[in-house]
Amino acid sequence: MSNTYAQSSRDQAEALALYRQTNAAATAPGLRKALSEQTMGLLDDGQFRLGALRTFDNRRRPVPGLRYHAGLRLLEVQDSLGSDTTHLWPVGSLRGFDLGEVGDPENPLRRFRPRLVKEGLTGTPRREFVEVLTTVDAGPLLLAWLYTPGPDPEKTGRRPLVQVLVAGPGVGNDEPLRPVALTKDDVLKLFGKRGEEVRSFAAGQRLTYDKATDVARMVDYFNRVALAK
Repeated sequence: MSNTYAQSSRDQAEALALYRQTNAAATAPGLRKALSEQTMGLLDDGQFRLGALRTFDNRRRPVPGLRYHAGLRLLEVQDSLGSDTTHLWPVGSLRGFDLGEVGDPENPLRRFRPRLVKEGLTGTPRREFVEVLTTVDAGPLLLAWLYTPGPDPEKTGRRPLVQVLVAGPGVGNDEPLRPVALTKDDVLKLFGKRGEEVRSFAAGQRLTYDKATDVARMVDYFNRVALAK
């Protein structure tokens, strides 16, 4: 048995065990209660969206509806046999999930993948689902949105989700994703010695440094250059 196959088998077994533990009779009711009470942490106002799961057996499993609670780091998925029944998938139980469908212009596909993130100079890195903005999930360099409940509540008492742009290695590296500011200096630092090359590409394509979509194109260019050279 190869090391890669053995690692994949361990990852799949651990993911299945985590899923079963989360959905056990002793655990699931409390989590569902928390989901119903902590609506401020839900992505897209808690609406169930058509999507798909990316499981550790390397399959893409379409589902009728799913919604993600960023505060609890928990995905709630409607059962294909009836929307009244849901299953809970925490970070660590999936390779990721997709919102929307490929080729749907009204609901473009959004890809969420689990990655280590670190928001400050101090603190312990944690695994979160982040929304990938780059073309390739694996990098070498990844750009993504991290969704987290904001520190300041609104007048209603709700804490809206805050988007934090993060960047770092794609996969196969223990280095966490870290926040990146939408400024020229901060963005070009991501590319190290190839910063000038990326700057020239951005100028030629008339890309700006204050738009995440433009920065994602720069990262995609960097990833192509890094793989080619």
